[in-house]
Amino acid sequence: MIKLTFSKKMKVVAVASGIFLSAAFLFGFLIFLLTEVHPAVTWGLMLPLFILSGTLSVFSVLEAFFAYCSFDDENGIEFYSGFAKVKKIPVSSLQSFLITQKGISISYKTLIGGIEKIKSFTASIYFQNLQLLYEWLDSHAHNLYVEQVAQSIKEFTEFHDELSDDEKNKLLQKTYMIARILKWGGVLISILFIACIFLGRSFMHIGFIVCAAYPILLFLIIRLSNGGIRFNANNTDLYPSLLTPFWFCSVTLCILAVIYINQIYSFSKQVSVSVFVMLVMFFLYYICISESEKKIEEKRSTRMLTVASVLFLMFLYGFGFSVSANIILDKSKPTVFEVTVINQRILKGKRTNYYLEVSPWIDGKTKQKEISVGSTLYSEVELGNMVKIKLYKGFLGVPWFKVVNIK
Repeated sequence: MIKLTFSKKMKVVAVASGIFLSAAFLFGFLIFLLTEVHPAVTWGLMLPLFILSGTLSVFSVLEAFFAYCSFDDENGIEFYSGFAKVKKIPVSSLQSFLITQKGISISYKTLIGGIEKIKSFTASIYFQNLQLLYEWLDSHAHNLYVEQVAQSIKEFTEFHDELSDDEKNKLLQKTYMIARILKWGGVLISILFIACIFLGRSFMHIGFIVCAAYPILLFLIIRLSNGGIRFNANNTDLYPSLLTPFWFCSVTLCILAVIYINQIYSFSKQVSVSVFVMLVMFFLYYICISESEKKIEEKRSTRMLTVASVLFLMFLYGFGFSVSANIILDKSKPTVFEVTVINQRILKGKRTNYYLEVSPWIDGKTKQKEISVGSTLYSEVELGNMVKIKLYKGFLGVPWFKVVNIK
């Protein structure tokens, strides 16, 4: 029986990344806890993310040190996690296999509820001597890798007929290198921008512009790659994907937007602008992706799920971008209203929140309105005092306001 384990490099990476992710989300949680951010963000977003990252880090470290894959002609293939056997595939059940970016994807027959179905399982690319498993599978199952490579080469060749074989190989290697740089570049930009948000706002404008423009740059590169780089690649796809950096930038913009959410004057108008940006991004997505990415499986539920997933991701970007751009880039002169504080309220729970009830409200229709404020402003005013509400037009035409002490 041949046994494959994770490489020493993979174990070091698992430990280092686990510590880094846990520390990053713990730091983010503490920053949110100590700043005047809505409690839903602190306890509903950052704390679960910290717990999730910590849990995943523990599991990934255990898997890196204790997981292994074994195979032979008698027992077939067996996969063990850091805790127990998770998969056993008899030789007679093997169907086909394919090399992907994640490792070797193995298709096999299994019975589910008395019905025979085809399932797949991926042997991680980080196993040492994975070539031994490939050679063993080549003599026991149908090799789809050759067919996949042939199809990929055919698609790639159709776009680059004028190049020689050597030039095509160099171009393909360059494509993978560019995709890798763009992927980690997006992650790094997002992390630096989050640090900029909470540690100092000196570079807020520059950071926002870079983070907002990066996904558009990704679309342009996907378009210019002629199908060589994909927005989202399947597990059995040999093409590099740029979904990860797009997701990181979109989530980062949403985190910034949540910080400003209490300053939005018209939520209905804000949602309308966000939907408009979402549709623009979806249009860019559609015209930039390759024709093969536009081919969705015939199954209706699959088509609906694919479109819904893309629209949701585009809405994340649209909401984060529109809220942040509307406030950060706004240069309009505010209309100043003076209102009277008629009530004060402190809501204590896992986090303390401060509210002022003011009258009249600036829309001229509502007699009184409760608004969330920071602890500093709350401690400076008393019942009967006047405060200023500065109403701005907004960079994207969505009004937003800021509350300041009249003194």
